[in-house]
Amino acid sequence: MAPPNLNGKDLDHWLTFLDRFSLSRDDLRMKTKTFFKMMSSTIAAILLPALFLSSCATYPPNPNIPELSPEGDYYSAVAAASQKRQVYDGLYEILEINAVLVNSKVAAGRVDQNARMYQWTREQYNKEKADMQTDLSKQTEIILGFFVPSRKEDNLAKKTSVWKIFLDVNGHRYEGQATKIKALPAEVRALYPDHVRFYTPYKIEFPVPISMVENAEAKFTVTGPVASATLDFPPSK
Repeated sequence: MAPPNLNGKDLDHWLTFLDRFSLSRDDLRMKTKTFFKMMSSTIAAILLPALFLSSCATYPPNPNIPELSPEGDYYSAVAAASQKRQVYDGLYEILEINAVLVNSKVAAGRVDQNARMYQWTREQYNKEKADMQTDLSKQTEIILGFFVPSRKEDNLAKKTSVWKIFLDVNGHRYEGQATKIKALPAEVRALYPDHVRFYTPYKIEFPVPISMVENAEAKFTVTGPVASATLDFPPSK
């Protein structure tokens, strides 16, 4: 909203209005962004199920690797390993996280999905499977969709970030290392359909084998001065 006249008394009235409601430029930007994000999320909640169903089985089989697991099985595994949390300050959303725990089933399905999307050769497929097994034996990975209204606070991967990321499992706490995923949005959504355009995608790695996480109750936490959110992942086996 803008005043019809920015001269004289009209300008004084407009400034008084802004002061009364404390609507600084940053406040207006944050509240406007949050409003449209909330509206888009509402529309997405209505439309995405149909779009998701229509997007399944869109990749052709890979003739080089006929034994790939079905695409639908992969998406089901991702859905089962996903958790989401939204945090509000009054009516305004100040934090949203959407996380996928990359357990053994998700990791194997992701390799198959990539082999299908990019039509890998048998040699590349075998190499990627071997690399996946090595990674699973050393670390736990979470794919995180992250939203805060302020861009300057969307900095999980920076050394100066004020955010802390933890994974609590079996009485131990592991600190996560965040890396921003630089893939195109279409590539991210092809693997994680719930990661909408408002999210910044991150890969979070924890120094603990997935076998010690997927068989236990695990608590994933993102916390900082802006807000805090926790997700509980049940055993996946």
